[in-house]
Amino acid sequence: MHDIGRRRPATVLSSLVRERAGVRAYCAAVFAAACIVVALMSGTTSLMFVRRDPVTFLMLSAGVLLGEMLPVKIPRRGNDEQITLSTSFAMAVLLVGGLAPALIAQSAASIVQDLTSGKPWWRVRFNVGQYALSMAAAMLVMCALSAAPHIGASHPFSSADLPGIMVGAGAFFAVNTGLVGVAVALYQKVPILRYFRNDAALVAITGAVMLLLAPIVIAATAYSVILIPLCLAPVAAIYNATWQSARSEHAARHDSLTGLPNRAAFHDALVHAIQNPRKQSSVMLIDLDRFKEVNDTLGHQYGDLLLRQVSERFRAELGDGDLVARLGGDEFAVLYEGAGHEEALPAATRLANCLRKPFELEQMVVETQASIGVALFPRHGDSVDLLLERADVAMYHAKETRTDVALYEERHDHHSPAKLALAVELRTALDGESEDIAVWYQPEMELRTRKVLAVEALVRWQHPELGLLMPSSFVSMAEQTSMIKPLTQRVIEISLAQLAEWRATGLDIAVAVNVSAQVLVDDDFAKQVLSALNRSGVPPNRLKLDLTESTLMVDPAAARSAVQRLDEAGIKISIDHFGTGYSSLAYLAGLAVSDLKIDQTFVRRMAEGASEAIVVSASIDLAHHLHLRAIAQGVDDASLLPELEALGCDAAQGYAVCAPLTGPDVTHWLEARGRGGVQRTLLSVA
Repeated sequence: MHDIGRRRPATVLSSLVRERAGVRAYCAAVFAAACIVVALMSGTTSLMFVRRDPVTFLMLSAGVLLGEMLPVKIPRRGNDEQITLSTSFAMAVLLVGGLAPALIAQSAASIVQDLTSGKPWWRVRFNVGQYALSMAAAMLVMCALSAAPHIGASHPFSSADLPGIMVGAGAFFAVNTGLVGVAVALYQKVPILRYFRNDAALVAITGAVMLLLAPIVIAATAYSVILIPLCLAPVAAIYNATWQSARSEHAARHDSLTGLPNRAAFHDALVHAIQNPRKQSSVMLIDLDRFKEVNDTLGHQYGDLLLRQVSERFRAELGDGDLVARLGGDEFAVLYEGAGHEEALPAATRLANCLRKPFELEQMVVETQASIGVALFPRHGDSVDLLLERADVAMYHAKETRTDVALYEERHDHHSPAKLALAVELRTALDGESEDIAVWYQPEMELRTRKVLAVEALVRWQHPELGLLMPSSFVSMAEQTSMIKPLTQRVIEISLAQLAEWRATGLDIAVAVNVSAQVLVDDDFAKQVLSALNRSGVPPNRLKLDLTESTLMVDPAAARSAVQRLDEAGIKISIDHFGTGYSSLAYLAGLAVSDLKIDQTFVRRMAEGASEAIVVSASIDLAHHLHLRAIAQGVDDASLLPELEALGCDAAQGYAVCAPLTGPDVTHWLEARGRGGVQRTLLSVA
């Protein structure tokens, strides 16, 4: 009735490599116990039925084999346990022929099915052993209740024997289900009681119906052996109903694209995992970086192919007892039971690393990475919703900081009481005339002349209690609200005021300000920028606006229109963090931009190998072919400056040039470089 099924093809090799020593020892013990029991009962067994009525035996054995070859997987128990429909015929052989013929028929059918499915020999032996113990238990119970079949008689049992036969069938079901369930629970490393609760009703009802059909099969046999094939009709009906039920259950709990468990299945697994507060578990939320750009640029067909391949890599990386699910879109979740802080973070890092190899999507090669957030039970929460919420917070922090993995911390939680208070304080700082919002500046140096022609404006918040806060502490919070617009406007105004001060002293440099998508496409943004320029007296060409590829691709048409308006006003536009998005080159070529800033992830890895240098070199060549200046970001190693210059890069920005400095400090730094290192302009006074 039950056996250990075959693992999913995508994880066969992985599971075979990590076979559990404990479950193999258990399976060996079951087979050994079966051999002992059968040996002890050999004195009471006989093959008389096989010799006396070989045709009936062969017909019933054929039914056993057919039932074994049509297994139905139990939806909520993974792919490791199956319901087989051989029970009716196997029990019928036991009732009319005794233990020996039943063992022969069932063992032969089980071996044929297992070998056909490609199962290893230790599983084959276990299935033979557990069937033997199940039949022996049924026979012993019936003998104890004086309901043993009368082998050789025209009627092997009477109506008075039916209660005993039903109890014997129950013993068969209990031993069979118990032995297989324990084996699979050990194999999957899940609690045994929890395992048996899954789909218990489906298993019990199907098993009971199949076992109780055995007397009907015997009745048909007693009338005429020709009627035995007719007994396949109810078996076929049960198989179809069970298969349809299992299929519907599987569809309701699995993602149709990847075959992974879905949000409902993950929710149920997490509910079970946190029932024991003394057992640690880890929840991971995984979001693919820039998946939307793949979909928008290459089409949904390639997006679907990428999701399937990502799913396969996750399944190959995870252990047998771990659960990976697709929650929707490009978001996945992983449940590590029994894993605390020390185990969870390395495991999450391995998941991130398994995506580093490029994906081949038909004729396209795509690279993608993942941001993974980790929340621990019970440390970070004791409910499903809270754990998922906090893993989500950690995941977004990993995405914002461009780190692969992040563990939940309350200071990154925008929905925590502390973050809500911080949001109120940020709005207060923006609404008033407070000088808490400050701008630091990082110079950008021309590689050929070593002159500084521009600086990048970097926002800081001088919090009255928390001290100096970096952008990662509040910019993402501002982007999730309407505060990003006044924050950007404040940075532009402070930067223009600093430019005006520098121009008054003869320092003629430009300043670059980062602009997010929702700010760029705002209808009033261009007017506000021009108004600020008029108030400051700074020429428009001294202001640069840095836009990422992702910013431009949120709404390409609106972004193009906004860039066009800004360019017509004389404001320069730069493509920031180039190489981290999937924007169309044709789209970029049609934009009125002046600079292309190569992302620091490529620049910093130039020293690691030739491939990163090739990416930087190709980006520089692309910029020049598009008549743009190429600027390298994140140049923290001074040894990279000559190499970048040799590649034709126009400018560099990073700690190798200068760290971010306050307005007064960067002014002193610029002045200390002298007239040879900073572009100066003599201003006349009317």
